[in-house]
This record gives sequence, structure tokens and C-alpha cells, in this order.
Amino acid sequence: MYVLVLSLGCSFLCGQVHPKEALGRRIFESFRTNDFNRFYQDSIFSLSEEEFKFFLQKVRNQNIRNGLISIHPIPFPQSTDSSAGRWKIAFTHNWRKEWRHLSSFSKELIREQSFLTILKGAKEYDIQWKTAKLIAIEIFLSVTWKNGRFFIEGDSDLEEKMPNPRTLVFDRNLNYRLRLDKRTYAKAFMLGTEPENSDKTYNRGIIGNGSGQDDLLLRFDSLTPDQLFYFCPDEKGAGGEIEVLDYDHADRPNTRNDLLLTFVYGSPPEAYQILVPQVMTSLRPNPNPSAPPLPDLPFFCERVQWLGQVVLPRGLGIVD
Repeated sequence: MYVLVLSLGCSFLCGQVHPKEALGRRIFESFRTNDFNRFYQDSIFSLSEEEFKFFLQKVRNQNIRNGLISIHPIPFPQSTDSSAGRWKIAFTHNWRKEWRHLSSFSKELIREQSFLTILKGAKEYDIQWKTAKLIAIEIFLSVTWKNGRFFIEGDSDLEEKMPNPRTLVFDRNLNYRLRLDKRTYAKAFMLGTEPENSDKTYNRGIIGNGSGQDDLLLRFDSLTPDQLFYFCPDEKGAGGEIEVLDYDHADRPNTRNDLLLTFVYGSPPEAYQILVPQVMTSLRPNPNPSAPPLPDLPFFCERVQWLGQVVLPRGLGIVD
């Protein structure tokens, strides 16, 4: 039996289960059991028209809103000078077009282009799914250096909620893997309780804080402060603020994350990875109009990718 060894003090097998973590387990299990219907139900393509409309109307994601606003074919009234006002008009006129586009992807097409490609990739390595072991579920973030600061690709909160695009939002009870590219060479990515202060680093639940090399691993818990800061100790103004939230926090943005699944197979065991792009969570409409929305529903929005065999990533180990 293989057991995950993760130096963060708590593996994804312990404690409170984050909905995106639970999604990763279900997706991996769908491959283990060759259950495409289970896989499909966790995709945006399985949403009903009512569910999709509700999701898009309520989405708290400025990047998604801006995309729909940009394709609005009719000039906005001059009196509409706010992003929220333009969104209301763009949504009303364009949501059905977005729904028709989503509906054009048939269930069979999703099966051919996403589900079966994973099974085909695994078959090339003679992987027997029933004995493969999932050892990590992580949010994967690429970190680069751009215009004199760290840059992490991601979605912005609504303009009226969080005007500073440098602010990052992390969830508690969820593993994050930050991969620094070559542009960050010799620039240490550091987290602390005060901005620009390397004497106030915060290391609980973190591997590689300030090392300036290899992946940086994070897992925040109930003891983590609500506010942290990321910075480079040698480059002033390179970072920003971090908000640490519970996944069910009432006031949080609806961002897209790439989910990285790492599993092992064979003797000696080798590591393999699957990338689940653009995972989101959305409120669902309640059949009772007077009742609050149902709990968040996580789903993936893009084609799942087979990454193949990899060197065992930092922070993960296997005990036979």
C-alpha cells in the first residue's frame, strides 16, 4: 500500500474536505472505474439551461464579465458608466448565445476529446487503474516575473469589490502548488505577515518559502491569518496582499483554478499527472424561490489533459 508523505503536516486524506478536493477525487475515481457519466456530471457541460443562466448571472468574476461585455454588439447607453451596469445589459442580451455555444459540445464529443484521451494516455504506460493510487490534489499556479514584480495568472474579483489586481485569494484546507518559471531566477518568492519584511515570514503550512527555487507548496488552515503578504526581499514593490478565506465564505470571488492530480503506479512506483483546467464553483438555484441558493457546486470548464509520467514533485513522497 502507498501512503502520501507531505511535509505540510496534513495530507489531502485528512481533515475537512474542500469541494475542489472532493471534485479531484471523483474525477480520478471516474477513470479508475471507467465511469464516463460520473466524469461528465462534474463538468460545466452537464448544467441545465436554468443552472447555467443562474451561474453566469451571479458569477463574481470580472474577467468572465469583461469577456461578455466585450462582445456585446450594441453600444451601451451613455448613462451606463459602471461595469455592473454594462454587465447587466450584456448578460440580458447575450446569455442565451453563450448557452447555445455550450450546448454545441455534445456528450459524445466530451467523451472522445476529454475522457478517452486520459484512458488512452494511461494505456501507453500500461497503467492498471484499479491499482493506481492518487497521492495529491493541488491547485496549480504558474508564477512569472513581469514589469518588475511577481505575476500569477488568474481571475480578478469584481472591480467594486477588489480594485487591486495584485491581491491574491487562497482557500483554507486546499493544497496549492506555485511553480516559479525561469524569469523569476534569483528572485525569492516570500510570504509573511507584513509587507516587504523578511523578518516576518510565515511558514506554517508552507514548503519552500523564500527559497527562490523549485515549487512553493501551500496549505492554509484555521490557524492561518486572514491576511498575508507576498513579496521579494530584494525587489521592493514586487508583491501584494493575500486574502485567506474559508471555501464557504459568503463574500468571496468565483475564480477559475487548474487542478493538478498526481498518482502513482507500478513497482517501483512511478508518478503521473492529470491536469483539470478551469475548475470553478457556483451557487445553484433553489427550487424554492424563497429559500437561499444551494451550496456551491464545483465543476471543470475545459478539456482535461494527460500530462504523463513526471519526476515525483517536491513535497510528495511514497512509502511502500
